[in-house]
Amino acid sequence: MDPVVVPKVTVSFAVDLEVEYDPFEGRTITQVTAALQDELDQLLFEASPDVVGVFTSITSIAHDE
Repeated sequence: MDPVVVPKVTVSFAVDLEVEYDPFEGRTITQVTAALQDELDQLLFEASPDVVGVFTSITSIAHDE
């Protein structure tokens, strides 16, 4: 018996997050960004049982000085 093929769609979003950053907390901006990306990935998986893959990429990091 052949397996049932389930159709899938890929949905792409662009999301900009403005986050308060305290350099005295001991984490670099890159570390904070990676942690946010991990949290976002986890939230997207939890959003629906139909989510079977999450692929995020950091496109830019900008900060005021």
